[in-house]
Parts: sequence; C-alpha cells; structure tokens
Amino acid sequence: MVCPTCATELAGEPRQCGTCGSPIAIVRCGECFHMNLPSSALCTGCGRELGLEPVGEPDRLDCPDCKRPFSAFHGVGGLLRDCEDCGGQFVEHGLLKALLEQREVYGAAPPRNLPRSNPLEQPVRYVPCPVCNEIMSRRNFGRTSGVIVDVCAKHGTWFDAGELPRVLAFVEAGGLAIARQREADDAREQARRDRLAAVQRQLEPLSAPASSWNRMENTRRGVELADAGVALFDFVSGLLK
Repeated sequence: MVCPTCATELAGEPRQCGTCGSPIAIVRCGECFHMNLPSSALCTGCGRELGLEPVGEPDRLDCPDCKRPFSAFHGVGGLLRDCEDCGGQFVEHGLLKALLEQREVYGAAPPRNLPRSNPLEQPVRYVPCPVCNEIMSRRNFGRTSGVIVDVCAKHGTWFDAGELPRVLAFVEAGGLAIARQREADDAREQARRDRLAAVQRQLEPLSAPASSWNRMENTRRGVELADAGVALFDFVSGLLK
C-alpha cells in the first residue's frame, strides 16, 4: 500500500502517512471503533460490514502517549476515547463490558487475518491512566489472548492501536469463556489443596504412632471422596441446566 498523496510505501494500516501526514485510514467501524481504509467494505478489525460511522466529540482528557486531546465516542455503558495520532483507545469499564458481552453472543467469528504478535517482543512500558494519572496494571487479557492491556481499576482499560479488535475477536471465538472455565477449575483445585493441607496440619507431627498415620490417610481419603462428590454434583447440575 502507498500513500495516495506522496506515493510513500506504507506498512500495516496506518491512520496517516508518516512522510506527508495525509490521512490514510479514515472510516471508523461502528461496531468496534476500528479505523479502516476508504476502500474497505468490511471492518478489518471485527469483520462486520461498514455502515454509518459513529460521531466523536472533543474530549477534555489527553492521550497518555501523544499528549493531545482524545476524541470521545458514546456507547452502551460508557465512553471510548480515541487518539487520532497513535490510535490508542481508552475504554470505560461499562462500555468494554457491553462490547465483550455482545461478542460472546455473536459466537464464533468468521476467519479473518488478524495480526498476531508475541507480547514478549514488545518493550515493557507502564501507562498512566488518562483520568487519575495513576500507573495502570499490565495484564494479558483473558490470560491466553497474548494482548497485553493496561487497566485502571477505577476508570477503564487502555488499548494500543489495533488491540481492541484483537481482544473482541478473541472473545468472539470463545477465548473468554475458556479463560473463565480455567479460573473456576484452578479455584476448585486450590480449595481442595487448602482443605487437605488443613487436615494434615491437624494431624501433625508425623512422628506420632502409626495409628495417627492411619488416621491421616483415612482423613485424606475422606477429603478426596468428598471432592469426588462435589465434582459429581457439579457434573449433574451442568446436565440439568
């Protein structure tokens, strides 16, 4: 792809030409707020058909990277703040929750060539929240998405350019549901280990007579049997839903 103004070769999907500053990607998706080329019929971020563009408003907050004012877009549950220079987006928690729930309802997404990257290849940097100026926490979204986002617990989540569409595609393909199941399995396993450790502490020291060891083994088996009962109950409950 080349800039239509100065013919400079362009990599990726830049919003503007780095040589002459001419706008390149100027069509905003109303579904995921991703910027697209004028010739695009479908959004390269979420795969939806491009229709009416959302209208942004001047915002009082500045981009933490570019230090220029955001454009604010209203959505269900909150605001999305977009930087026209770097493409970074700060999404309030309510709006992000609505976007993620919407993608889970859509189900598996059609195949698209979304950019993939290794988060370890990117330099580690800490971004201040545009609202409170506190340094945000870095997280691998959904534990397995490979998209490192910056989260302010009070105000919202920061996405570098192109990251929000990748997160939405991850959720639409079932990644968030799998992550929730893994968290539930991990919590159940940790609870089982905690119960077993509590029983073992009660039966210490291990140098006591053999009868104490037998009691510990019997108790261990009792705990494991109880866990099996809980697992069976969860399985049957799942079948009845």
